[in-house]
Amino acid sequence: MVQKILQYKNKFLEFYQHHEVLVSIIVFCAGFLFDVLTLGRIDDLLNLVQQAIYLTILGTLLICEIRITIGTLTLSERGQKFWEYHNLVVHFLFGSLLSAYTIFFYTSASAITSFFFIVLLAGLMLANEIPKIQELGLPVRVILYNICVMSYFAFFYPILMGHVGAIPFWLGMISSGTVMLLVWKLNFKGKEHVHLLRRHVLIPAVAVHLVFLVGYYTSLIPPVPVAVKKIGVYYEVQKVDGKYIGKHLRPFWKIWGKGSQEFLARTGDKVTILLSIFSPARFQDQVFLKWFYDDPKRGWVLEDTIPLNILGGRDEGFRGFGSKQFYHLGNWRVVVETSDGREVGRINLEIKEDHSIEERNYQDDIF
Repeated sequence: MVQKILQYKNKFLEFYQHHEVLVSIIVFCAGFLFDVLTLGRIDDLLNLVQQAIYLTILGTLLICEIRITIGTLTLSERGQKFWEYHNLVVHFLFGSLLSAYTIFFYTSASAITSFFFIVLLAGLMLANEIPKIQELGLPVRVILYNICVMSYFAFFYPILMGHVGAIPFWLGMISSGTVMLLVWKLNFKGKEHVHLLRRHVLIPAVAVHLVFLVGYYTSLIPPVPVAVKKIGVYYEVQKVDGKYIGKHLRPFWKIWGKGSQEFLARTGDKVTILLSIFSPARFQDQVFLKWFYDDPKRGWVLEDTIPLNILGGRDEGFRGFGSKQFYHLGNWRVVVETSDGREVGRINLEIKEDHSIEERNYQDDIF
């Protein structure tokens, strides 16, 4: 039995040595699929603990790799055998974490403002499997690790504090910086290592933090953990048996439409935006519905801002709506922004005058 196990082990090792890139891609994809299939709510305690454990394991392996690189750690013969497989563990963990953070950021992103950031995360997931990128070694792993740590704290503190904003963001920056300072301290054994550590650890870490800093203040980073799950334009909203019902006139064949985005206005009509917003349990914050009008002479002009208090906890999201009674005919855009000014969703609509006096036959959307 032991002999058979050793034979399988030797065959796997031989296959791995000859097809390292292929095996790495398979393991990375396994990590991605594992996370997609097991990923729960962003505020799920098990998810938060699991990701913290993954980050701890990656951090430990990163410290070992740094020490091996600078020559302050020498592995025993048995340790070297285990170290041959550490790449598989690293690829699996990075695949799992990056896929989770890409999904979380994607669900919180407005397709326009956060497109660059989502593409960056998705690109890093793929770039990590390119042999030429892998050959760059330690700096690439430091960059990926910092992105994972910063992403974790980007939603950990808002979940913990119950709101988004500058304070949760800066607590995340400080916490992530502390982690990398710890990595530096645990590897700094003398002045002879300063140049290598600065090039392989400090500069990549600082670069990632600067990207997140600029991304936050330019609203490129989506406002996790807040996410618009559903949004639409309606003539009126009714609450029946705990459900919100939006009344619209969208033709049945316009399955891509969100309520009455072509709004046929009669005297006395109010334009109502109904939406459901996901946020974690015990989360209390405010979003703003910003109404922009496409003025023929001035372009997009902010006409109105309607605050909406949200309360987290529901899987389907917190339901709320805002109405506008005084408006111009033409094209409008309603942007949903968090309290710190980051866009979490938007919807376009066109208001046209309706001269008909026939009775309307409304259809219902249930939120």
